[in-house]
Amino acid sequence: MKKHFNIYVLLCGLLTFTWMSCSEMDSYLRFVEDGEKLYTGKVDSLQAFGGKNRILIKGLFMSDPKVTDCVISWNAGQNYIQIPVNRTQGVDTLSYLIEGLEENNYNFEVITLDKDGNKSISSFISGTVYGDRYKESLNNRPINIAELYAGDLNTTIEFGRVDLTSGIYGIELKYMDTDGVINEEFLSIDDQDLVLPNYMIGEPFEYRSIFIPEPNAIDTFYTEFSAVVPSIVYLKNFRVPFRQVQRQGRWGILESWITNDAVRIHAGGNGGWDEWNSNIFNVESGWGAPAVTNGKIYQVVNLSPGTYTFKANPRTVENGTVPDTSMEGRGDQSYLVVGEGDTLPDVVDIETSPATLGYLRVLRSIHPSNFEVEFTITESKQVAIGFATTQAGGQVGSQFPGSANGRHFNIISFDFFRHND
Repeated sequence: MKKHFNIYVLLCGLLTFTWMSCSEMDSYLRFVEDGEKLYTGKVDSLQAFGGKNRILIKGLFMSDPKVTDCVISWNAGQNYIQIPVNRTQGVDTLSYLIEGLEENNYNFEVITLDKDGNKSISSFISGTVYGDRYKESLNNRPINIAELYAGDLNTTIEFGRVDLTSGIYGIELKYMDTDGVINEEFLSIDDQDLVLPNYMIGEPFEYRSIFIPEPNAIDTFYTEFSAVVPSIVYLKNFRVPFRQVQRQGRWGILESWITNDAVRIHAGGNGGWDEWNSNIFNVESGWGAPAVTNGKIYQVVNLSPGTYTFKANPRTVENGTVPDTSMEGRGDQSYLVVGEGDTLPDVVDIETSPATLGYLRVLRSIHPSNFEVEFTITESKQVAIGFATTQAGGQVGSQFPGSANGRHFNIISFDFFRHND
């Protein structure tokens, strides 16, 4: 019985060996046709970099010094290019630019050949070619705010957010400065604000957006230039609630305004900003406070030629407002005033000074809608715009009805604009 079992095991072993030998032979025959078939070394590390109607194919020849040519084909082999390869002893680079392609996604097959026509196993890579359809889909980055503050000629542009999947990379911008020089600026897509120093008032800036459709793309795309004229901001901190840079109790100093010492008559050297009535603009004397003599609160701006209006919108012109001319015995004189240069004329000189470009005497008899100054300049100038006053302090006698305790001038807001803007 044992003997028969050994014969059975032997036969099974022979059958298994025969089956395995046949399988190996089949595999071998796949590589043999009229003799052994030889394969060249394939291209390694294959990459494709898209561009405008073109694509760059890159790879490495790592081994096999017999390689003499490389074939790149696409459109299922309907299109191809055969490239001579000059192999060295080390690693060589494939870098070939295929041009004149239609905008589309492509699958590329790459093989190598030797001098006898033996070829490698295929390597495959996909890539995208961009063109007019992609370019026409691009939009310029939107602008949220483009403002030029006439006080320092630095234009601040705030750009909106965009879809980063579009490939947007940044902004190119050109503008003219006050010397007539064209400046070029770049803003990364990671940033939102761009400041343009010494901007020429009235001139547009031009900008376009830059797109790189994929990492390491070989071409950059641009939108068309858009021209924008910034809106001019002539005054800062010009309405209720006015902001302050310092305060003590009720009184403070107005932010963005120049306030001279004559106005700072309240505790801590404050004046001009008043917490009462919703943080209002107010120059106040009396009610125990001293007089204001040649007090000035103003801003300095740069203006181009044109006609302008400066307007104050008072809370009231009733009780406590700087008085009518019938009350000049106290020496009160208050003005809305525009002066040439970097300061306002003195109160006593406003009506006669050649530096005065325009003024309005503040009187109770004037309707609030008429608290405005219009003036014209024929050349670019630096100009001071604001309020100047001399007004009594202490307790005011009853001979001035309705103003028995002092003087104040509450401003809710200021307007300043250029005609025909």
